Amino acid sequence: MSGSLHPTRSLPELGLEAYRMPEAEVALRLAAFILSLPGSGAMASVGIDVASIKVGDAVDFDIGRFMAGTGWEPIKEPQVGRNAWTGAYRRGDKTIRVHSRPGEGDVVTQVNGRRIVAECTKGPLVHKPGRAEHSLLTTALGQALLFDVSADDIVVAVVPESPVFRKLAETWRSRPLVRQAGIQIALVARDGAVSGLNVSSSAG
Repeated sequence: MSGSLHPTRSLPELGLEAYRMPEAEVALRLAAFILSLPGSGAMASVGIDVASIKVGDAVDFDIGRFMAGTGWEPIKEPQVGRNAWTGAYRRGDKTIRVHSRPGEGDVVTQVNGRRIVAECTKGPLVHKPGRAEHSLLTTALGQALLFDVSADDIVVAVVPESPVFRKLAETWRSRPLVRQAGIQIALVARDGAVSGLNVSSSAG
C-alpha cells in the first residue's frame, strides 16, 4: 500500500494541493471507496459544512470540479433551501448525496447490511514540525465517540494517508479504550485507496 502513496503529488485538474488533503476530499473519497465494495448499498450520505470548503470568501475545495474529475455526474434536483454545494452525484448505479446538516456522520452508508458512520478530518500529507496529526486524529476519535449508533454499526475515525497518520493509527488501534469502544481508524490515500476499514458482515 505504502508504495503507491505519492504524498507530494498535486492534482491540479481537481484543484488539489500537493501537501494536504481537505476534509471534504477525505469524506468523498471514503464514500466512493465504500460504494465500490462488494455488498455496499446504493447510496452514501456525505456531510460537508462551509468551513470544509471555503476559507473566508475563497473556495478552498470545489466539490463539483472534484466529483466531475473522479467520474461522478450531478443529478439535477430542485435547489430548495440548500447550500449551493449540496446535491447528489451518480456513478454507475451508485449515488453520493452531499448535505450540510450538522450533527450527522461525515459519511453514512451501508455495506453487508451494516451501517457505517464515519468522522473524517483533514490533514497534512507531508509532516511539518508540531503535532497537527496527533491533534486531528484525537479530535476525530472524540467526535466518533459521540455518535448515536447501534451495537451493529461500524464507527470509523478517518484521516488522510501519510506516514505520521499511519504510525499513529497503528499505535492507537491497540489502545484498550479504543478497542473497547470499537472505533476503527482508517486512512484515505490521494489515489482513493482506503486502509484500516473492516466491513465484515458480522459484528465484533
